[in-house]
Formats: sequence, C-alpha cells, structure tokens
Amino acid sequence: MEPGLLDGQVVFVDRRAYLTRPPADGDIVVAHHPQRDFEIIKRVEFVDEGVYLRSDNRNEPDAQDSRSFGLVGLENVWGRVTSVVPKSRTVAT
Repeated sequence: MEPGLLDGQVVFVDRRAYLTRPPADGDIVVAHHPQRDFEIIKRVEFVDEGVYLRSDNRNEPDAQDSRSFGLVGLENVWGRVTSVVPKSRTVAT
C-alpha cells in the first residue's frame, strides 16, 4: 500500500478537534512522536487510554507507528487532519 501523504503535500489541521472529544477510529491525526522530537501524521486504529496509530503504508518495515512505539498518550495528539492539498506541479514554459 502506498503512503496516504506524499512529500510536498500540505495538510490542514484542526487543532481544536479534540478539545471536547477524543480521537475516533479512522481519524488521521497529527501527534508528537513519543520517543523522538518530531511530529507524525498517522491514522487512529483504536483508542484505549491512549491512541494506537498506524501508518497507511502498512508494508513499510520502518513505518514509525504504534507497532514500534506503542500507544500514544492523548496529550500528544494535537490535531485532526481535515484536508490535504495535492503536491503542486511545476509547469514548464
């Protein structure tokens, strides 16, 4: 399976989405990586006191998702992806 997002695409994130409710199964979220200092964009597989995040590219052996680092605390999930802008194309003149 190919990744859901490609380098160069722009995502819009609702940072207020989880102020009144937890993430839901299937949501695409932005979260802080629990073991490294960067943000990740992953799909919520399930919520159980924490969030289990999976890469859409499940065949990627180094996908950096909950298979390698476990549940992500709800405090580390800071937004829901609401839309994706396709990668811009350069037009030759």
